[in-house]
Amino acid sequence: AGVSRALEPFIHEYPSWVYFTSAGGRMLRDKAWNKGVKKNIPRHYKDFYFTWRKGPQEHIHSRPTSARFEKDEWGEIHPVQNPRIYVIYPDKFHEGLWGGEGVIKALLERPKGRHRSFLHPPAKYLWPQLLEGVVYSEILDKHIDMVMTQRGVNLVDEAKGFDNYILNTPVNEIYAWKLLKLKREMLLKLCEKDNFAGVNGKTDVYDKYHEHAVPHEQADWTGLTLQEAIKKQLAIDRSKAEESTVPYKSVYRKELLDLLKDGHLEELDVDLVTEKKDPGILGGFKKLFK
Repeated sequence: AGVSRALEPFIHEYPSWVYFTSAGGRMLRDKAWNKGVKKNIPRHYKDFYFTWRKGPQEHIHSRPTSARFEKDEWGEIHPVQNPRIYVIYPDKFHEGLWGGEGVIKALLERPKGRHRSFLHPPAKYLWPQLLEGVVYSEILDKHIDMVMTQRGVNLVDEAKGFDNYILNTPVNEIYAWKLLKLKREMLLKLCEKDNFAGVNGKTDVYDKYHEHAVPHEQADWTGLTLQEAIKKQLAIDRSKAEESTVPYKSVYRKELLDLLKDGHLEELDVDLVTEKKDPGILGGFKKLFK
């Protein structure tokens, strides 16, 4: 709903048309990331999150036509359109290896009758076929139970291992947060070669995947949700603020001691600037009976 032009400057920062255009939406999103706590979030996490936000881009639930143009039955030539199917990714998707598959909301065709119905057709949700499986990570040296689809199994086989699939696949194609958390664990372990010199001494695993190693600071941010990243940045800002804050009592005491050393306050009692231990409540009662 629109507002009066007289009231618009007091309600919105920009004209109303800015909030309903694609260019205005991009400008507002960029501005939201350049102020407040989001401004201090590292750039590499912003790139990670912007890539993840795209979601799976492959045509998993459709078969696009490679041709650019097609001829209809009357001989007219039209550009080929490959519309994307809207896919729902439930919470269970982020806990398993679905390979980008999700839930599709379909509409059931109404039975043909004598009268036309204007009611919305009933919906039917199409779920992928799920199965329980186990994957093995060489870097983490453990087996992981999770719910997966056959496409997820095929992607791991094509990548020649679960670790290769996680490290080589773009984050928007992985998309599941559990898998991205595992990627974070892998990158953190790859930060130091000594992490592989344990009981089994599998340093050859590090040599196999060391090309994927990144700095510890970048690995620590990988795989965090936006809420987790904001909490992490708030903790960092709070820690820096506490380190940079010096109590006024210490500042004033230091200034007075410097003045005493320079001889500017020779008649000042030194006991006034030295910190004394609080005698507490009992100390106050003792003073009353002296």
